[in-house]
Amino acid sequence: MRKPTLQDIFFAAWLVDLTVAAPLQESQSIEDFDWSSITPTEQLEYHQCGDGYKCARLKVPLDWTNASNSSQSVAIAIVTLPATVPNTDPSFGGTILINPGGPSGSGTDMAIELGHYLQGVVDGERHYEILGFDPRGVAFSTPRADCYNGNEIRRTADQVQAAGIPSPDSGSTALNYLYQSHAAVSELCAEAGDDSIFAHMSTASVARDMLEIVDRVNELKHNSSTRANSEEPKLQYLGVSYGTFLGNTFASMFPNRVGRMVIDGVEDPHDYIKGTWEKNLNDFEKVLDHFYQTCFEAGSDCLLKKDSDKNASAIRERIDSFLSSLENSPVPTVYEGRTRLVTSLLVRTMIHDSLYDPINRYDPLSALLASSLTGDHTLLLQNSTVELESACQIKNETYPANYTWANDAGSSILCGDSAFDAGDRNITWARDLVDFLYEQSPTAGEDWTKLPLCCIGWKYKPNFVFRGPFGSSMGKNNTSNAPLLVLSTRYDHATPLANAFAVSKSHAGSTVVVQESWGHTALLTSRSNCTAGIVKEYFATGKLPQEGTVCEQDCVPSIPLKPCPGLPGYA
Repeated sequence: MRKPTLQDIFFAAWLVDLTVAAPLQESQSIEDFDWSSITPTEQLEYHQCGDGYKCARLKVPLDWTNASNSSQSVAIAIVTLPATVPNTDPSFGGTILINPGGPSGSGTDMAIELGHYLQGVVDGERHYEILGFDPRGVAFSTPRADCYNGNEIRRTADQVQAAGIPSPDSGSTALNYLYQSHAAVSELCAEAGDDSIFAHMSTASVARDMLEIVDRVNELKHNSSTRANSEEPKLQYLGVSYGTFLGNTFASMFPNRVGRMVIDGVEDPHDYIKGTWEKNLNDFEKVLDHFYQTCFEAGSDCLLKKDSDKNASAIRERIDSFLSSLENSPVPTVYEGRTRLVTSLLVRTMIHDSLYDPINRYDPLSALLASSLTGDHTLLLQNSTVELESACQIKNETYPANYTWANDAGSSILCGDSAFDAGDRNITWARDLVDFLYEQSPTAGEDWTKLPLCCIGWKYKPNFVFRGPFGSSMGKNNTSNAPLLVLSTRYDHATPLANAFAVSKSHAGSTVVVQESWGHTALLTSRSNCTAGIVKEYFATGKLPQEGTVCEQDCVPSIPLKPCPGLPGYA
């Protein structure tokens, strides 16, 4: 599901558009905002919610195939960072919707953490407001896709129990236990029933929600229920990771309603709806080798390197041997008054997560692995342990301080989208998938299997789904709507470059820009004035660069860490 790279980033707020938000105490922080104070409305009604942001809860139908049933609805949580100019200013460029991926990533969280950064990327002669929304069932949108119905003690107990299941590659018994564990969670989620949010969380429904947001934003801008002209308002969008599948779905369902769309870190739509996610890890081992090479070139600054190492492969062989030993014999430890098992999966997951953000995480990953090789697992356990105390950190029953049901929501989206294409998710299907993913990526296969296997036994099949055809045709260099701008790093361990070219082929006139960098998504893991300039011009004019355009990165991953000014988290 959603990886935690966004959680460590927070920005101070800038300007608020006081013309559309009710007055509130300037000292209020959005982190303390009470979402229950907003009554969901069918029109977009903004409220100041602290730190210069404005918030809303937009009421949409639970089931878009039965939209007239007003008794069943969803409240979409929205956080908007206003533009640095008033809406009436000639340089105001409109609203850009964003999505952080996952599936089940929080768009409101992304707007708070990355809104200013993204605004800095897109703003130039034109100025934009950034709108993040939580897809239905996710985070602050309600009803929430919470299989445990708010009982965090039970959730954490089940997580601890599941953590003790051996690797699915260690034998048929382990795979059977894992298979049945996922089936049990699916049974729990099924207790919510067919009228629950779980039956209505397809990406198609979210795309239709986005269309509603676009219409309501346009309506608010013109202060009436009628549009300013006969042309329907167009979506401006920037989506990353799974957010590229969401954008692809919207562009395929509503091609005439796309004004600008940037997708970065691209999912293959056919692989996604198949439910196996077999086209994600193709370049994982290449990125991992780059990490070891960076360590080797750092010399004594990388604690993993030994003087006797002749090349980066020697470092990798030590880690691979360590992982193999953990597969055969997990290490028992005591940490903060609790017993822990240091397992192969625990270490592999940490490696997997760290490669999402090479510039910021190569250095701490090298220190963590070096420490674990000596038998000191403190750094590993500090960063990857399920803590029972988190079960008690809920602000209130309806609006939690922590978003704890991301896995439930992510399963609902992924499993619903693939329900018609995955076939029979039986034990043979699971065995074949495990074998494929382990062979594709010996390091990440164990961790990655958690995504598709979560759909075992899933009961819900949404009645509103989109399974293709994926693609669109939009006029090139049209100031009203433009073909898609597709971004990718050269080596992305979670969404390989090949996906970007495959998706671009289905959208006539679109262009792929390759950023010579490592990590997941071009815009969020490395800085490139070249890439940013292309994005800025695209949103302003619709102009795309020539096919085959390559952008160099301005910063590189290093050990020790060298901050990259301008990236999220740095001044």
